[in-house]
Amino acid sequence: MRTRRTAVAVPVLVVALLAAPLTACGSSDESASATSSTVSTTPLNPYEQQRYDGVTALLDQLTATLRGGDRAGLAELIDDAATPEFRRHLEAVAGDFVGTAQKITGSRTPEPSPAPSSETTSPGRSAPTSTKPKPPTSTRTAPAPTARTVNAGPLKLKEFRFRVAPQTGAEQLLDPAFSARLEAQGATDTWVTPVDIEYALGGTSAPGLNEPTVTLHRSYTFARYGDDWKIVGDGGSAPDATAQSDENPKAPELGPWDFPGLAATDVKTAGGTSTVLFYKGAEKTAATAATILSGAVDEVSHFWGDDWVRRVGMISTSTPDQFAGLTKTAPGDTSAAAAATVFTMIDKQNKQVIGQRIVLTPAARSLSAPALAVVVRHELVHVAARLVTADGAPLWLTEGVPEYVGRKGTYRDFVDAAPELAAAVAAKDVPKALPSDGSFSVSSDAARIAYQSAWSFAAFVGEKFGDEKLKDMYLKVAKGGDTATQDAAIKDALGVDKARVIADWQSWLRKQVRR
Repeated sequence: MRTRRTAVAVPVLVVALLAAPLTACGSSDESASATSSTVSTTPLNPYEQQRYDGVTALLDQLTATLRGGDRAGLAELIDDAATPEFRRHLEAVAGDFVGTAQKITGSRTPEPSPAPSSETTSPGRSAPTSTKPKPPTSTRTAPAPTARTVNAGPLKLKEFRFRVAPQTGAEQLLDPAFSARLEAQGATDTWVTPVDIEYALGGTSAPGLNEPTVTLHRSYTFARYGDDWKIVGDGGSAPDATAQSDENPKAPELGPWDFPGLAATDVKTAGGTSTVLFYKGAEKTAATAATILSGAVDEVSHFWGDDWVRRVGMISTSTPDQFAGLTKTAPGDTSAAAAATVFTMIDKQNKQVIGQRIVLTPAARSLSAPALAVVVRHELVHVAARLVTADGAPLWLTEGVPEYVGRKGTYRDFVDAAPELAAAVAAKDVPKALPSDGSFSVSSDAARIAYQSAWSFAAFVGEKFGDEKLKDMYLKVAKGGDTATQDAAIKDALGVDKARVIADWQSWLRKQVRR
């Protein structure tokens, strides 16, 4: 994962498949560090300083106006040449920030159902297809969480501000015809410039979720009239493709407020307040997730320990466009997916993950409470493990261990959890090795068996060696390195060389199928 979420550095995803029998998460790019470099700039000349000061004053007004829901004041800040879509967007943001309180109710059908499969993908990888398994019978000693009615309301951001960002490339120019239109209505200057949006989520009440400041990189167009400036639109108002740069990506980075109908509900979790954001149409899923979240955090801590934040921001979407925008993936059919986890960057110096979110797809609404609980626990393992998971960590590890934690105690028979793998083992086609990263590719017919094999190996290690050693294996192997280094890490954690562990796992698989 690169340090910034840009058009060319897509965030890592943890995609949960609704119909597949396993949840599997991994990544080849999860240990990005905060950049230590700074942008070198020359002093501004008087003309540039006037531009900067004028637009900064406008952005300060825009921040206050949006947060206060002042639509009348907002109209004074928007240029007459702004598109109706851009104007409606800002009005919707202002409206959502001062929305009304509401009550939302979760799922009333908590009976056990097949839990979805999830996959952490590196940039460009999509989720595999799958078929529905038989519903497993829950064997948890504790009852599945029962969803309840929860209080919700407008999101109160802990931090929210716009600021002019440094521009290191050539200035982006407006189309001459559009520039002439602005001049005709009295504009004396126009400026297309990068703008940073700095925010921290908060919740339904301040301070809400305690998280580091997140920075989104955008580009906006401004026009000057006398001593005042107005906002014209985003960087798309300047269609000069040759002027596009990393500072002005064609696909803007979106915040949760960029889609209308946003609301939030807070959840008390072991590490402090967590918050579940949602949009109109996703109220039921959000209420169920809010009911599940506190217990899921505790269950993940039971495996991982308390050395993680134990709180999270979650977003329940109701349309594919919302999901694609918030995860910065290509729009498409999300009917087979349940969730994705994204983060903006990792600050290794301060040991912080910036902008980490669990994003639920619209299809998650079809899940019962127990099935959604599997997904939430699975995703939370990634939240817990993010800081210690290196770029080179193998997918059999980063997929299998979260799946093991997410599913533990939710199935009766091996075949319920891993039907394709069980069929292969019954046909004497026992895996000869741990699945390679390439075998997890969606284009591979063996992808589902790869996910199931990853889960089964974690389940085997947990049963034979115990959860403490399973976690130790994760910590040691997740450091990455070549095959020899990873093999040595397995032996160091389990006290047995890899060849012996694989042979014992194969025997365990045969026994599971014979039961």
